[in-house]
Amino acid sequence: MKTQTYHTLLILFATLTLATSCTTNYKYKIGVSQCVGGRWRDKANIEMLSAQHLYDTDVKVIIKDADNSNKRQCQQIDSLVDEGVDLLVVSPNDYHALNGSLQRARNKNIPIVFYDRTTALNDYTAYIGGDNIEAGRKMAEYAAMLCRDSVKTEGRQPIVLEMTGPLEISPAAQRHKGFSEAISRYSDIDYHHVPSKWSYDDCKCIMQEWLKEGKTVDVVFCHSDLAAIGAYEAAKEFHKERDIHFIGIDGLPGEGIDAVQKGQLSASYIYPTHGEEVIALALRILEGKPFERVNNMKSFVVTPQNVADISLSSNSLMKQNQYLATIQSKLETYLGFYHIQRSLLIVAFLVILLLAVAVATTWRAVKVTRRANRRMRELNDEQTRFFTNASHQLRTPLTLIAGPINQLAEGKGDKQQLIDIIQRNVGQLQRLISDVLLFRRENRATVDDTTATTNEQLTASRKSVQDCRHDILVNNNADELATVLIVDDNADMRAYLRTLLLDRYYVIEAADGQSGLKLAVESVPDIVVSDVMMPVMDGLTFCTRLKQHEATSHIPVLLLTARSSEQQYIEGLQTGADMYMTKPFSAELLLANIASLLANRQKLRQRFKAQNSSSELPTILALASGKSRAQHSTSISPDRRFLDAFLKAMDKHMSNTNLKIEVIGDEIGLSRVQLYRKVKALTGMTPIEILRETRLKRAMQLLKTTDKTVSEIANEVGFATPGYFSSCFKKQYDKYPTDVREEMKV
Repeated sequence: MKTQTYHTLLILFATLTLATSCTTNYKYKIGVSQCVGGRWRDKANIEMLSAQHLYDTDVKVIIKDADNSNKRQCQQIDSLVDEGVDLLVVSPNDYHALNGSLQRARNKNIPIVFYDRTTALNDYTAYIGGDNIEAGRKMAEYAAMLCRDSVKTEGRQPIVLEMTGPLEISPAAQRHKGFSEAISRYSDIDYHHVPSKWSYDDCKCIMQEWLKEGKTVDVVFCHSDLAAIGAYEAAKEFHKERDIHFIGIDGLPGEGIDAVQKGQLSASYIYPTHGEEVIALALRILEGKPFERVNNMKSFVVTPQNVADISLSSNSLMKQNQYLATIQSKLETYLGFYHIQRSLLIVAFLVILLLAVAVATTWRAVKVTRRANRRMRELNDEQTRFFTNASHQLRTPLTLIAGPINQLAEGKGDKQQLIDIIQRNVGQLQRLISDVLLFRRENRATVDDTTATTNEQLTASRKSVQDCRHDILVNNNADELATVLIVDDNADMRAYLRTLLLDRYYVIEAADGQSGLKLAVESVPDIVVSDVMMPVMDGLTFCTRLKQHEATSHIPVLLLTARSSEQQYIEGLQTGADMYMTKPFSAELLLANIASLLANRQKLRQRFKAQNSSSELPTILALASGKSRAQHSTSISPDRRFLDAFLKAMDKHMSNTNLKIEVIGDEIGLSRVQLYRKVKALTGMTPIEILRETRLKRAMQLLKTTDKTVSEIANEVGFATPGYFSSCFKKQYDKYPTDVREEMKV
């Protein structure tokens, strides 16, 4: 028995160790070694980090920057190999210096993908990057075109100067090769090239020396936009910037593209980053799928003619990349929380299992002890009491652990709810990004799924409303909770709002504007909280339709949206929305705004009751005054028009002693429940109460202005018997109809 218990505890300990040590496992780890920083590489890094969650495979990207140091890059490559990366993406700083570290990685069967640059090592897996020879060739052709347009002096050859990068670096050598071969085909161009350190300062110094020596130049080509801007600044010091065309490579927003827009550069060449394609290539290699060894990414020249469109597109892409990087960072944090929570649940489960084993072992020991000491009653009793007490002492900690674990497992605690929400948005982002990348093929399936989900949710919401609210509405329960309709296509947002509101209000839900409108018309809630951006029917259209419908025009609408511009705010209010809140929003502010809107409605109802209790009928109930409602139809609100129509219909049928509210509802075009909810929301009174008070007010008027008998008046205002009429009249005015007649005689 001891051996078995020991083995059980050993297995549990091993499982516990495994569970706590495997909280952040990734299927693949990809190490990225960048030779240097800068805007171009920062953009590439953001794209690679954002691509971690684009695919179904669980990937971790680790990026290191060598800051233009061969020694540091070798150390970083070695450290990435020691960390156990599955693949290396390397943008080498030098053509030869990294070969030792790279060969050690290959000896461990780690695939190597060269990005943007190559080295002397031929044993690499793949290359991906811009076509530098093509870039040089394109810029040479554009330089030749600028020469034809710029040289106006007859008999002088146009002069083109190329400031190369260090030619021991592959991009510089390839760009120089493409440029020199292409420009040499133009025999009328005087071509020169000068090596540089590929920097702003160095190219500026070279340009200064060139102009100090009195040399002429028509076109200056530098291997980067930043270097070309340095040459431009040098020419500006000599007031030659308008006589010389400067062209470069990179085409980044905020740098080369802006320089073309400002007229500092005559052209640039967009040198593509496409970090997401780097990760895609790495995954194809790791998963054994077919791939090309050399992957040249094509691009084009940025000119003053196309720079405006390119700038707009590039800036938009940069913002999208920044958003993706932010999402990726938050996602990593949430995943960390998720793994921690999962480990805690596993540990708690194992602790319970361990306690269960201990209890079982104890109980078995009790049975063995009883069997062995059956003849020794006194000792047996004492031992039995001992083990019984021990068993009871174990139940207390077991209960205290099992109870909270059951609550977490049932989703009753905040932590579990947070875990559920995190798990579901990770899966929605992956599906959203996949939908963006796969375009139309996945979009159709997504729409179908959304429609099916919407129909299911609508059916459930309808059943809930019909089963749980119909009796409450008909029975005029004055103490019922205010009903809040949540309309949002995001299930987690609906769950969050439901959690906030459930303690204060009765909550119903819909997943889009179309189903929300149907549900609102059926249930007539007290307030609507709606998102703006939704499928099937957006929030603005939903709000407009809600305010146009007879049954729901009075319902206050609070719009929630991520759109925060002033114009969008105005657009939301123009649809009839009563309030407009931008995401992210404060939960306390949301609750306060909902309470405020409901309180305002309550004030209107109180004002109506105060008017209706006065000695004379208020304007809104002036059925017997003889005034034409047409006189006010152009200035009154939809709610006032509805009440006028309701009161007019009630006036029309007032003498009907068997009048039912359904008759008035049919005449107005509303069901009994819709009429009840709308009238109660606007006035604080039920249709029956208003009908009774209106009849009694009419009766009072007839008693004072006519000679009709009490029985005739009772019949005219719809009371079946004079006795019941007198009883209601006494309750309303604290005197009988005959008392009023007596007062009139005095």
